[in-house]
Amino acid sequence: MKKTGMILLLILLVGFAAGCISSSAPTSTPSTSSPSTTTSTSSAPEYVVVNGTKIYLNEIHFYMYGMKTCPHCRKMKKQIPEVYGEDSLTYYELVDNPENEKLFQKIYELTGIQGVPAIAITYNGSISAIIEGEFSVNATPQIIQSAMANNGTFLVVGGKVYLLPHDSEDAMQTLEALYAIFVKHEMPPENSTNG
Repeated sequence: MKKTGMILLLILLVGFAAGCISSSAPTSTPSTSSPSTTTSTSSAPEYVVVNGTKIYLNEIHFYMYGMKTCPHCRKMKKQIPEVYGEDSLTYYELVDNPENEKLFQKIYELTGIQGVPAIAITYNGSISAIIEGEFSVNATPQIIQSAMANNGTFLVVGGKVYLLPHDSEDAMQTLEALYAIFVKHEMPPENSTNG
């Protein structure tokens, strides 16, 4: 793994707590300081600078599959809007929601994620990371910058960090399917995934 990937892993693990195992996942198959912002005028959005890259905070959005019974989901559902604003989170409840359970099952098939919260971080409309479990939301600009620097999307599952490279056709097919599930909130077309 590249040095920047290791740095990302350390950032995540510092703030990483845990997640809950979703009841809809198959059972037989295996720092907390606020981002330093640059205050802007009313016409320009706020941003942070990470390794020379401006990350505009109003371009960050989170999509989360969770369960109302999960304390980690409740924590993330509370923290994300506190740090990034009320409109920064789209939440999909799994409890008593068969449609969301089917979509979450597809996330499992594509990524191996079986715990909640399952969170996609988007920046400027593209997925920068998909994370299983709780993490430090204040590290989001660093995660985005690192994904951009590595020309990929990070997948954090089972406490391990993987890079889905944007120059790989297979990785891009998987990312398109995950984009449909998280952002569009729909099942991806069958021909767009290998599963």
